[in-house]
Amino acid sequence: MLKLFRFLKPVWWEIVIDLILLTGQAYLQLELPAQMSKITASVTNQALDTATRQSQIWSTGLVMLAIAGAIAVIAIVQSLFTSHIASTFGKNAREAVFTKVQEFSPTEFDKFGTASLITRTTNDIAQIQQVILMGLRVLVMSPVTLIVAVIKTLNSNAKLALVLAISIPVIFIAIMITYFFAAPLFSKIQKATDRVTLILREGLTGVRVVRAFNRQEKESKRFDEANENMTGMIVKVGRTMSFVMPVITIVMYLTYLGVFFYGFAILDGVPITDYDVNAIGTTMAVAQYAMQIMMAFLMFALVFIMVPRAGASATRINAVLDAKPSIKDAEKTVVNEGKPGHVEFRDVTFAFANASAPTLQNISFEAKPGEVTAIIGSTGSGKSTIINLIPRLYDVSNGKVLVDGVDVRDYKQHDLREKIGFVPQQALLFSGSIKDNLRFGKKDATDDEMWAAAEVAQASHFINKKETKLDTDVSQGGKNFSGGQKQRLAIARALVKKPEIYIFDDSFSALDFKTDIKLRRALKEYTKSSSVIIVAQRVSTLIDADNIVVLNEGKIVGQGKHADLLKNCLTYREIVLSQLDPDEINKTMLLTRQALTSEGGDQ
Repeated sequence: MLKLFRFLKPVWWEIVIDLILLTGQAYLQLELPAQMSKITASVTNQALDTATRQSQIWSTGLVMLAIAGAIAVIAIVQSLFTSHIASTFGKNAREAVFTKVQEFSPTEFDKFGTASLITRTTNDIAQIQQVILMGLRVLVMSPVTLIVAVIKTLNSNAKLALVLAISIPVIFIAIMITYFFAAPLFSKIQKATDRVTLILREGLTGVRVVRAFNRQEKESKRFDEANENMTGMIVKVGRTMSFVMPVITIVMYLTYLGVFFYGFAILDGVPITDYDVNAIGTTMAVAQYAMQIMMAFLMFALVFIMVPRAGASATRINAVLDAKPSIKDAEKTVVNEGKPGHVEFRDVTFAFANASAPTLQNISFEAKPGEVTAIIGSTGSGKSTIINLIPRLYDVSNGKVLVDGVDVRDYKQHDLREKIGFVPQQALLFSGSIKDNLRFGKKDATDDEMWAAAEVAQASHFINKKETKLDTDVSQGGKNFSGGQKQRLAIARALVKKPEIYIFDDSFSALDFKTDIKLRRALKEYTKSSSVIIVAQRVSTLIDADNIVVLNEGKIVGQGKHADLLKNCLTYREIVLSQLDPDEINKTMLLTRQALTSEGGDQ
């Protein structure tokens, strides 16, 4: 947990002030029993007349009132400082975790899991934040109170301090035993929280699928099992930790009684006229010191209950912060050799971690500026993996992926991805407005640029129907748009960027044939100076591509134009025939070409 305290560095001066205030508060609180001792001495001093006794009581009472007022003011100011310190820690820690996660490749996401990362960023940091909030007060005041109270007790009456010498070790041993049994359970609780978060997230995001398949009861049962498991662990920890509180409470009151019994036993048999006027007051003060010490231990125990869980949370957070991303920037970048937008795969082989066989083997092809390169193949043939290698979401196992003649591993990731406009297979929109989403790749894009991109992506029609046009709100995940609308907005987002390389990962699947044709016709002119790489399952989408790469089980089995592949590549022919009748093949190709070259009207 100590490693995470670096997030408190910006408020170190507040911590110093907070510690001074806490020390002052603890010292002043221990002054009250001393003042009470003076009042008791004044009351029991038979040598004083009534007027003098009342004068001493009033003056001491006013001092006590002033001390109490100072304690109240310090407590308020200290609470404000402590709240700001804990909040700053939470803000800085969450920011650090989020920033670190943004550096992760898909490999690291697979390792931790999305649900676990969410829990670590929220629940785990909240656990530590709570310990800081409570701990700054208790972990400072408790030792100060203990040390000052023991010193004052020894100065007041060393014999009465023997009572504390018995009770303090008993409490300390009880806390240590509880910690020994409870600490291992807290890491299990956090893992159980991960499981609950995972099931809850799946249930909420997939609620439509759950209802469509009538799986509500099954999902509820699955959630109940995970919830009961976590609840059982929390109850077990609660039972374990509940041992320490009664022990401290019993010892606290026994200590309080013990001070009185022992104190008055010392005075037993001594005539009242021979009493030290301060003896009774001293006993009362020591009893109050004992209560202060016991309350300090009680508060310490409350925080101590939270420390093991915070420790487990800190371990999980540090695991994220200490994770080394598998994709790193090169120490030295290579100067760009030109060929804007030129992509080349040279004998590329790629295998996922712990995979028994490579996903891609000996992949070689080029995507040139001004041309459309299409990739097609059966499910699981490695199409999406190929395009994920271009922006360096993964690194090749062997071979090279070159962009503008430079190995992608020699680019800074930021510089490489600035060259690419990426449209993922699942069109993801972010909450905000349409304008916010279109500016995702180019923050200073003008309205004219956004409308031009929307026009090419065939999105301008439905955007114009919205009352607020580009300022229309987009809900989380774009749930207030249809699948086809989301795809077109995702395409427009990439077009606004005007990159050197466009990558479309099956990005036309939700579009009807007519919209698909219109979009690609507009796209051909808009992207004429860039490389366009399209992954598609639908033959009609790529039938007019300049180069079609055919994959089968991670290998290229054919490459060329549609007509040539139809004659020479069995795999490609099988894919085409699975979608089109033999009589429709030439007709579809002719219609597509006519539509793409037509200057007006829908074909």
